Amino acid sequence: MPLRPLHPWQQVTVGSGLMLHAPLSVSADAARLQREFAALDAATGEEGRMFMASDGSWSSITLIEEGLGPDSRRAIGRPTPALDRMPSARALLEGLGCRILSCYVHRQEPGGLLRWHFDGAGLHQPEARLIVPIIAPPAAVTWIGDSPAAYPAGTPWAGDFTFPHQVENAPDEQRIVLLVDVVSDERARSLAPPDLYGQPALRVALGEQAVNSLLANRELVPA
Repeated sequence: MPLRPLHPWQQVTVGSGLMLHAPLSVSADAARLQREFAALDAATGEEGRMFMASDGSWSSITLIEEGLGPDSRRAIGRPTPALDRMPSARALLEGLGCRILSCYVHRQEPGGLLRWHFDGAGLHQPEARLIVPIIAPPAAVTWIGDSPAAYPAGTPWAGDFTFPHQVENAPDEQRIVLLVDVVSDERARSLAPPDLYGQPALRVALGEQAVNSLLANRELVPA
């Protein structure tokens, strides 16, 4: 990964010793996921997609949608018909053993860029986001703080997305991932190295500092 100047909000994590992303202790069959995604993609019209970016550089197909359980108080994910077209994704999700809140197949177009942003997902928080690369161009990278994450297809991983992060794709190939939102309980944390959710007080303090820096330096993030 070539060196480049760090933004002020990235500099917050330099030397902190915090692990900001890591692979999970499970694996996925990338070839099967790719075949199933291709079939789902071909069968899904525009009405079946959620466009996350105004320029169309990001879109998604919902496999498990957010919802409430029978008591209307406990959040629980509800499978959609699209999940039936990806049986290996269903098997992977069931094998995680996690309480899944939602799951989307996200596409980032060639050269797509999801600029610096932040959210509340982290294994030290109530909810976490797990990522399963299906098509992962070698030049694609997710920057979390000062740390670049680039995992190959079939290697699920998680990150501390409470820190500002930016998702960059290669110019010549689409990037396809499963985004899986889960409850951060003991089971979910058991899939990741303890260092990814350790030192929660420091994570919260530095996360707030990094977010405040991003908000104070918005002029450095092109529209």
